[in-house]
Amino acid sequence: MPFTAFHVVPVWPLYVRWPRHFDVLALTMGAILPDLEIVAVYPMTRDWEWGRTVMHSFLGVVTVNLVLSLLAARLLIPVVAERLDRRHPGKGWRRFAGRDYVTDRRSLPVAAVSAVLGGATHLAIDLTHHLDTPVLWPWRDRALHLVPWADDPLWNLTVNAAFGVIFAGLVLRWVGK
Repeated sequence: MPFTAFHVVPVWPLYVRWPRHFDVLALTMGAILPDLEIVAVYPMTRDWEWGRTVMHSFLGVVTVNLVLSLLAARLLIPVVAERLDRRHPGKGWRRFAGRDYVTDRRSLPVAAVSAVLGGATHLAIDLTHHLDTPVLWPWRDRALHLVPWADDPLWNLTVNAAFGVIFAGLVLRWVGK
């Protein structure tokens, strides 16, 4: 399974290429927040299989994930950024691809589309790395996967390594610049 942070690899280049058409915070939150349900559910069930339900479905992407992504992008991150600004003056750390990602806000519809696109890419990646992605939940109780080797540890390790290299390259190229 891809490391949660690596789910931004397919969406960050969209913002860099078309910054007026996407909200980078909503894209980022949309791409990583579906895994929040795994962190929230596992301590209660002690079962990783129960970790992928509503937020790993199309329904979850356009409801729960959308709302949480917008709340994080519009409310949580700006508050945290303001506090960090007081603690660590200077805004170099708030830059991504030459823009201040806190003040570079797009309209609410653009942010919503960005969050949904981020969530959809999360599902697409998970379909190639898990045998239990419930993209059609609650309408279909069987989980889906795109490749028969989705749970193969070598496949997951290889993809994580590749995504890690790409992620490091994206961070070095665009974060703080």
